[in-house]
Order: sequence, then C-alpha cells, then structure tokens
Amino acid sequence: MGRKGAKGHRGFLGDMGQKGVVGDPGIPGGPGPKGFRGLTLTVGLKGEEGSQGPQGPPGRRGPKGMAGQRVYSQCDLIQFMQDHSPCWKEKCPVYPTELVFALDQSYDITEQRFNETRDIIISIVNDLHIRENNCPVGARVVVVSFDLDTNYLIRGSDYHSKKQLLQLLSQIKYQNSGEVRDIGNSMKFVARNIFKRMLAGANVQRVAVFFSNGQSASRSSIITATMEFSALDISPAVFAFNERVSLEEAFEFDNTGTFQVLPVPPNGEYEPLERLRHCTLCYDKCFPNTCKKEIFLPENSYMDVAFLLDNSRNITSDEFKDVKALVSSMLDNFDIASDPVTSDSGDRIALLSYSPWDRRKKDAVKTEFEFTTYDNQALMKRHIQTYLQQLNGESTIGRALLWTVEYLFPGTPKLRKHRVIFVVSAGGNHERKEFLKKMALKAKCQGYVIFVISLGSTHKEDMEELASHPLDHHLIQLGRIHKPDLDYVVKFLKPFVYSVRRGFNQYPPLMLENICRLINSKEEDNQSINLLFTPEPQEMSSGENSFIGQELSVGRDSSFVLEDSGSDHLAYIPSQMFMSQKLTTKYEKDQDSEEIASLTADGEDTR
Repeated sequence: MGRKGAKGHRGFLGDMGQKGVVGDPGIPGGPGPKGFRGLTLTVGLKGEEGSQGPQGPPGRRGPKGMAGQRVYSQCDLIQFMQDHSPCWKEKCPVYPTELVFALDQSYDITEQRFNETRDIIISIVNDLHIRENNCPVGARVVVVSFDLDTNYLIRGSDYHSKKQLLQLLSQIKYQNSGEVRDIGNSMKFVARNIFKRMLAGANVQRVAVFFSNGQSASRSSIITATMEFSALDISPAVFAFNERVSLEEAFEFDNTGTFQVLPVPPNGEYEPLERLRHCTLCYDKCFPNTCKKEIFLPENSYMDVAFLLDNSRNITSDEFKDVKALVSSMLDNFDIASDPVTSDSGDRIALLSYSPWDRRKKDAVKTEFEFTTYDNQALMKRHIQTYLQQLNGESTIGRALLWTVEYLFPGTPKLRKHRVIFVVSAGGNHERKEFLKKMALKAKCQGYVIFVISLGSTHKEDMEELASHPLDHHLIQLGRIHKPDLDYVVKFLKPFVYSVRRGFNQYPPLMLENICRLINSKEEDNQSINLLFTPEPQEMSSGENSFIGQELSVGRDSSFVLEDSGSDHLAYIPSQMFMSQKLTTKYEKDQDSEEIASLTADGEDTR
C-alpha cells in the first residue's frame, strides 16, 4: 500500500435541501405560581372639589305622553259657571244669544201682514231675557228688512234696555220696496256680515228668525245659506206665510230640530211660537229634548267618495297634521258600507295623496286605501293617523284627478250612484293651467262631483275652474289653517252631502251641457281629433302644431267652423248651439300627454 496522498481542496457548497416537515406543537405549559402580595402603602388625602363644568346640550325629546282624562265635561263646566255667576238667572235663552229678526218687505207684502209680523216679533221679545249690560247673558237683538237686498232697522247699539227695544220695535213702519224677495241672499248677508260683528265664543248661541211671504227668487241661494249657517253654528227659523217647500227641503239635513220652518200662527194659536222657544231660542245643548228628528234619504242615494290630499312641500308638517285630523272628522258624515266589495248599499271611501311626479310611471298619486279596503270609519281613521305620511313632492292636481277618473273609479266594482271627489289643496300646483282645466272639465262631464278645499295661497281662478258648480256649494277657500276654519269645513260638509244625496244640483250642470255632449260623443268614437272653433271668416290650418297654445275668443253672434285633422272637410255650426261660450279642446292618442280645454262665458280671457 502506498503512502496516503495530500488532502484535496474543499469542494463547492451543494444545493440547499428541501425544507423538512413541521414538527408537532408542544404541550402548552401550565399557569405559573401566584406572585407575592405587594406592599400596602398609605392612602393620600382627598383632593379639592373641582369647579362645575359647562351645561351640556339638551337631550332628545321624549315620547309624547298619553292624552289626559277630562275631569269635567263641557256641560259640567257650563253648569258650574251658571251656579256661581252673579249674572246667571234661569231665564230664556239659556246661553248668551245673538238674535236677528229679518222682516220681509218685498213687493207682495201688505200693511196688514207687515203689522202681523211686527206683532209676532214683539211677542217673542217680551218673553226673552234681553241683555242690558256687559254681562254675557240673555239675548242681544238686531232687526233687518229684506227683499233683494238687506237693510238694518234696529242695531244692537240703538238700545240699552228691554223697554227701549220694545219701543223701537213698535215704531217700525210699513214700507213696500216693490222688489222681489230673495230670502237666501238675505240669509247669506246675515251670516257673513251681521253675525261677524257680534259676540263670539264657544257657548254663544246664534239664532236668525226670518219672516217670508212667499217663494224666493233663488232656490240655490237658500241651499248656500243653509250650508253657511250650518258651518257657522247659526240656528235659523223661518215663519212662512205661503210657500215653504224649498226651505223645508234645504233644512231637512238637520237632525237636531233647530233648523225650523214654521207656519205663521193665526190669532190665538201658540204652538208655532212654543216650538220656536222650545227648539231654538231656549234650546240647551247639554239637555237634549224631543226636538231631534230622523233624517230620511231617498233610495239608492249612496256614494263613492275619493279624497285627493295634498301632502306636497307646499304644506308644513303641523298643517299636515291638522289636515289629517280634518279628513278623519269628515268621514263621520258618511254611512260606510259593511261589505264594500259585494254590497250595493252603503258609502265607500278612498284616500289618495299627490306623489312626486315621475314620468317613468303612469300614476301620479299614492293610493293610501281604495274603496274596498275598509268597512268602517275606525279603521280608516287609524290608517290616516298611523300610515299617512307627507311626501314633500310637487303638487300635481291635474294628473291626480286624471288617474282617479281613469283608473280608480272604473276599476271598482258596483259603483254607487253618486261619485264625489274631495280635493284638499295647499296651493302651488305645478302643472299647466290649461291641463288642470281640461282634467276638471273631463271629470265634470262624466258626472263627477268635485268639492275643493283650498288651504293655502292658491290662485282663486284655478280653484274655481276645478270645483263643480255652483261654486258657493263646492268651493271653500280658507287661507291660513287654524282650528276654527277646519271646523267650518266639517260643519259645512253635512248639508253638502245631503244636497248631493237629494239631487239638489245637476251634474254636469246645464251650463256645460253642450260642451259635454260634444266631448263625450267624440270620446265614444275613440278617434284622435283636433277641434278648433274660430269666427267663421277666419281660415284655419289643418296642422296639429298650429293648434297648440291657441285660445280664441268667440263673440256672442259668431258662428263656428269645426275642422277634423283627419280630413279636409269643414262643418258649419251656428252660434246658438254654444250660447256665447268659448271652447278650446285637444285630444291626442297619447294618454299621458297634456290635453287642453277652456270654457268661459262672454269671451273672457282667464289666462
């Protein structure tokens, strides 16, 4: 064996090998031993009390508490005041009373009949406690005369004692104005002017006693006055010498018995005067008497009623709460159907509110509930108070009215005889004026009754175009909202609903008969036409664009040319057919387009 050779050079490092497998984790160690207790040191002295910091921000408002329970009713409080007031004496009238006598002095009143009327007034006043000082008891008397107009005979400031009042009454002399009578106009004057200047108060009784010798010149004015008397808590009594039918029909809505039509008592007969004392002058609401009566309605007088409620940004949140309370109170005037889906009897209510307009959607309203949703007022009121919310959009009355007429009513089974739409508007309608007029006219021509309650600074002309005729029956403009105004609406509604059930007004009215006949006949043909009425000598273009935005006046003696855009034919229509009315109507195939119509009298431009 040879000798061991020299050690070779160190070789290069080889490649790194693969990482080995992770090993098993070890067992966790146990808790260590408890440490030694620390040394106790002495406690330091208590520091000085710091200064009071600044007041923090107010906290959240707590939930509204439950309504308190009345300890005493209103009648209890009245009785307490009567027991402890030195002014109170158990005489008639029971409450502080503002009393107006109105004497008929129209063309057919004889001196003998006038003296009989004056003697009846003296007899009534003799039995009353007359207010002679500032103590709010007894009656204060005002006497007026009426024919077509109303004039003062005795004012409340003309006397200071009952003796002076009786002297003034005995000195009233017979006068014949030669004019026809309008007792309705006189009743409106008394309500709007005389009682406005008299003592106000929740327990002040307002009574108006009229003497009428025959038929009034206007039945509509009597109905208007009846609605206003109801809204203002005025109790009317009419002594009628002859015709009483119009008055009795208008007063039949009242179930309290305080609205009375009395025959003039012949000599020695006391019964009519006793009824006046018992049911009107000396009536005590805290102790109801036998004057109450039942209201009889004609058969098939039920109605479908849709409320269109403005909940846009035009109305404040507090006002919106008041409007919700108003609608809830208005529901009490209806006899709700117990089975609104299948029954033929009973009233049905739907509530809709304006929603922010979205052109991608066809409807312009939010349906709160439909005619067949609820079968009693309690459920409707709960929905209004709980689920009805303000949407803060733009007011679109015309589109809401169109949706109601085109979809809501036609889609309801077993429609009632009367179809009524209540529009509650707070102003600021964001639509073309012509479009709103067109939608209102379309609804009226289909027989819908439109009652408008205007609560804001809306344009008077727009609301008058929207409401049904006569306007005095179908339009209330309140301005700013406050509780007495809303009470006025609720009390006005009672005789209005009765007038609709009795058919006192015609829907559509006679003044729209010709235009409605024309509109309805063209809609039945289901054609897209343009109707253009101009004075005959003018040449008309058949192009559709030439029509938009035009509104031409028509003179009293003008004839008209009707042009159909689908043909080259012209038709001559004499002026007698339209009786000095102005008409512009546009129909298009597109149901969502804005259609235009206007109707005025004597060629007056309302734009």
